Order: sequence, then C-alpha cells, then structure tokens
Amino acid sequence: MGITVLTIAERKEREKAERRQEILKAAKAVFFRNGFEHTSMEMIATESQLAKGTLYLYFKSKEELYVSLVEEGIALMSEMMNDAVEKCNTVEEKLMATVEAYYDFTVKHHDYMQIFMAVNIGALDQKVDAEKLEQIQHCKWAEFLRSQALVEEGMRQGIFSPTLDSREAVMLMWASVYGGIMMTTKMCNHLPMFREVDSKKFVMEIARRLHESYKTDAQKQPEKSVAQSAPVAETPLSLAQKKRVQIKSKPVDAKESNAKTTDAKLPDFKTSKLNFNA
Repeated sequence: MGITVLTIAERKEREKAERRQEILKAAKAVFFRNGFEHTSMEMIATESQLAKGTLYLYFKSKEELYVSLVEEGIALMSEMMNDAVEKCNTVEEKLMATVEAYYDFTVKHHDYMQIFMAVNIGALDQKVDAEKLEQIQHCKWAEFLRSQALVEEGMRQGIFSPTLDSREAVMLMWASVYGGIMMTTKMCNHLPMFREVDSKKFVMEIARRLHESYKTDAQKQPEKSVAQSAPVAETPLSLAQKKRVQIKSKPVDAKESNAKTTDAKLPDFKTSKLNFNA
C-alpha cells in the first residue's frame, strides 16, 4: 500500500480544518451552557485554549460562529434522516423513519436543538446577514418539503385520502411530534402525567395515529372501540361526577359546586388505558 504524502499547502489546509472543528466544538459547549446572548468570543477562546486573536482568524464574530453551528446541526439531522429513509420501502415506513430519526437526533444531540432555538425565536434576525438566515431557513424548509413529498406520494398511491391537504398534514405531524417530545423530555418535571411515559413510544404513537387518520377508509386499520376494550376502573373524579348527577335536590350554589369539583382528586395517570411503558 502506497503512502500518501501531503504537500505543505495540503497539510496546512488540513490543520486549519481541524482547528476550525475544535473551535466549533468549544463554541457549542459555551453556547449550550450560557445561551447566545450571554456568550462572548473571549469565553469561546478560553474554552478552545486559543488566543482571542487566533479565534478571529477563523470566525469574524460570535454570530458567524453560531450560524456555523446551526448549519452543522442541520446537516447532521438531514444525514440521520436520509440514512433512516434509505432503509425503507413504503411511504408509511419512510414517514415513520423520518419521525424516529428526528426523535433520535433531539435526544442524542439536544445541544443542537437548544442552539436551533435562537434561530426559531428570531434572536439572530438583526445580528446575522439576511442572506445567511435565508439559507438556514431554506435548509430547514427542505426537511418539511421532504415529508410533504412523502405524503403526496402516499396520496398518489391511494394510501392517503385524495382530499388531504398535504401541507397541513405535515404541519400537524411535526407540530404534534415536537410537542410530544417536549412534553415527555424537557417539560416532564412540570407535567406529572408524563414523567413515567416511555417518551419514544409515545412520540411514535402520535405519528402512527396521525398517519392512520390521513388514510382512505379502505386503507385504515381497524381500531378497537371503547366498548371492546377492557373495562376501565372508575376514578375518584368520575365517581364524584356521578354522585353530582344523581342529586335531584335544589340547585347547589355556584361557589360551593366549584369548590367540590376542585377538591376532587385527579385520576392516576399511571393506570391509563394507553400504556407507553410496556
């Protein structure tokens, strides 16, 4: 096997690329800890163990650094989605694989998700070149269009309803998936009913049910009705409601009624019929 000999110019270019990646790695850690507004180039220089002047040889500002990280994150997310979809055959498999890849990205690379947030809320709008921001939005829009193309392919194949609004269907899918991820990960400490839910199963079930609702009647899988399901134990809240219905006496004062409703215990969410922990 021959040995590849690099020229001086090639070696310098490789060293420059490696240094750039080291800076991006350090910047990602600092931005993740402090957020965009509270991060300075000096902090990034310290993290990367470089002189501040050296840092400016690679990036003109923290805004430029931040945009580079956003682009890096979007490229990684797209790569994960591409790899997942390539292994699938049907439209349904590809849509589910896209959702699963997105979920895996948010869990494995949550630092990028936090970095995306500054772009999503417009924190960079007045600080970054408009053309660069448009380029970022175009990359993000490409993932949306990929999902829309899959839905439209499903419509052509007779899997999804021909009257379906593909754009609206994809907006609903991604809004629901993102909400499911947030509720079962970032927000679960404040939402007790989601604390013991298997996050990934929950999110994939959201996607499955949405895709099922998009189908033609002939393509839909039969779902068990409530009557066919196992009886659900009555909760303290439902018992309290039943007792109120059975009372035939004079109307209760509104304040007293509200107080009784507030005092009733909420049902135990862990005994819900939908078990995402199995």
